Amino acid sequence: MSGLSSLLRRASDDTRTAAGRRRSRYASAGLAIVAAAMSLVVLAPNAQADRVINGIVVGGKIEEAYSKTGGSWKWGAPTGPERASAKQGRYQSFARNVSFYWHPAVDGGTAHQVGGAIRTRWQKIGAERGALGFPTTNEYKSGKGRTSDFQGGTITWSANGGAQIVWGGILQKWRAQGAAKGYYGVPLGGEYRVGSRFAQDFQNGTIFWP
Repeated sequence: MSGLSSLLRRASDDTRTAAGRRRSRYASAGLAIVAAAMSLVVLAPNAQADRVINGIVVGGKIEEAYSKTGGSWKWGAPTGPERASAKQGRYQSFARNVSFYWHPAVDGGTAHQVGGAIRTRWQKIGAERGALGFPTTNEYKSGKGRTSDFQGGTITWSANGGAQIVWGGILQKWRAQGAAKGYYGVPLGGEYRVGSRFAQDFQNGTIFWP
């Protein structure tokens, strides 16, 4: 009987030892899973967060462009919430005479700012609903002026010529010569007819089309 008891005790000890090993393996596996999950959390990039400025939300692609180009110190606080624009786009206006416009199918879904005299001229011909469509760049320095490019053309502002639209065949010829930084310089007026042709005056000459 003593031999049988000894065998039973050893079997019981072996069972407990095996169970302990299994629990240890499960615990180790669980710790490994937790560690992996924590590493993913640490390594994952932070999502672009919406911002609330003076109680107004600035979010998504508009917030991204707004922050990258200067944020509140350059553009001021929002003057209202983000709103729907034409053709399923979005826009939001800010205190320093500027608006950011976004459309998912324009420039890879990047929002761009339009401001000042360029925005005023753009709005006079229908803004994004008009022939120029949505902005494809932010305003940038070009020769002796400032320019914003749009889907259907460009608007260049200068002290000499004000804000003028350049588009179509004249735009192609002007750009081929370096646009506002090139030979012709900034536009001094809008496009006009000369007989069966179109013409536009620039700082250093006139471009005709065709």
